[in-house]
Amino acid sequence: MRQAVSVLPLFLLATVILGSCKKEQKKDNPSSSLDESSIAVNLVAVREMEHSLPVVSSGLIATETESRLSFKVGGVIKDILVKEGQSVTKGQLLASLDLTEIDAQVSQAKNSLDKTKRDLERGQRLFKDSAATLEQIQNLQTAAQVADESYRIASFNRLYSTIRATNSGKVIRKFLSEGELASPGAPVLIVNSSAQDEWIVKIGLPDVDWVRVRSGDRAKISVDAYPDVALDAEVQTVNEGADALSGLYQAEVKIRPGKYKLATGLFARVEILPSVKLKLKSIPIEALLEGSGKNAYVFVVGSSKTAVNKIPVQVAYLHGKQAFISGGLENVQEVITSGSAFLTENSVITITQK
Repeated sequence: MRQAVSVLPLFLLATVILGSCKKEQKKDNPSSSLDESSIAVNLVAVREMEHSLPVVSSGLIATETESRLSFKVGGVIKDILVKEGQSVTKGQLLASLDLTEIDAQVSQAKNSLDKTKRDLERGQRLFKDSAATLEQIQNLQTAAQVADESYRIASFNRLYSTIRATNSGKVIRKFLSEGELASPGAPVLIVNSSAQDEWIVKIGLPDVDWVRVRSGDRAKISVDAYPDVALDAEVQTVNEGADALSGLYQAEVKIRPGKYKLATGLFARVEILPSVKLKLKSIPIEALLEGSGKNAYVFVVGSSKTAVNKIPVQVAYLHGKQAFISGGLENVQEVITSGSAFLTENSVITITQK
């Protein structure tokens, strides 16, 4: 009991001393009430860099050399010697027409040519004997020339009444079958090239992306067949005119498949890395407030270090967790991130971290 009684006065004395210390600390630090009402914020440095937003599009894989083969003249198809998916070699016979009518036309043209040649020879003999006029000889010469050209046309049509492979590759589409009537120039077969370095993707670009893409820009290709693989590629051509139907500018991206096997018609996603870069300022996306289109606001620390200023900025684009700013941060070194959502232009702040 004596020990408990002796300790109690000491405890009361320590309590009184601590209370008086706290009162003195509040008197010595008049800003303590200010800190209790201020908003804690973090600052992040504004970075300036050269950056270009990737251009993302999609299309179907094809080959650079894709031939739509047809007959020059119309006629009934006699033979189609290949099937879809079959490999062919350059110069291989793929299809032919029934040549009954075409051969008759060649024979008719040949007979007409022979007749005009005989008429010309006879006329020349008569001309030597003064039995024919110069005008008659000239007319016979013209008729012989016309008959010769007609025979060349018929022979040329005879030559292209068959279809041969223009490149080694595979038949990827067959439009007509044996016994059907083929119109002149109508596609009968589509054959692609078998060369491994001739795979391309045709894509359409809107005008905002077209101005940033150049021939030679690097690209990455991804297909569902290889979900974890990004194939190297390069922009090969960019058309100067827009498509009349879609309004998009067509571009071809050449793929370097390496060891990976590709096929015509595979769906591909294309990410182009434009070589044209802009000098922009980068800030975390959470620093932006009240975004509307390309316009937004950010808070920065005022001159007193406890007040804030709200300034407008122009957003070029967003990429990942970063916002790239094209205007508004010319003389700004740091922006407020954490805590900015609770700020107003009259807020008092406490900087907790940079």
